[in-house]
Amino acid sequence: MNRKVYRKKECIPSHAGRILKSGFIDQHGLRMETVASLLGIARGHLSRIINGHSPVTPDIALKLEILTQTPASQWLAIQSKYDMHIMEQDKEFKKYKQTLNNWVSNSLPLPADQRRADKQTEALISKIAGLAKHIGKKKKLVKL
Repeated sequence: MNRKVYRKKECIPSHAGRILKSGFIDQHGLRMETVASLLGIARGHLSRIINGHSPVTPDIALKLEILTQTPASQWLAIQSKYDMHIMEQDKEFKKYKQTLNNWVSNSLPLPADQRRADKQTEALISKIAGLAKHIGKKKKLVKL
């Protein structure tokens, strides 16, 4: 007898801008120009936020808190969850994560003096540092 295996479909977290558009702007029938003016930003900047090309920053989140009566911390949490999901999908980040996990499991348990003297550990630290710098410079957003 064949059994069907159901896998939980991974849901991509929504970008905070998408929620702003559907949950506030569209719901109240507001114009983009009006919302941009109320937030004190250019219409183009608001458009980039709504389309997921720019993040909701702390200053925008504080303005959104006043405008939407939704706590700034919630706007930032939504944005952060989205950003973390995107970062975790990046293959360079996956490589970094695997290399760092390797260091943690193999090198960290060693006594500090032995770890400092070990050439393989030093080489691994250099590799991890290079990957971390590369990841920090890279910003990649997925279209909604």
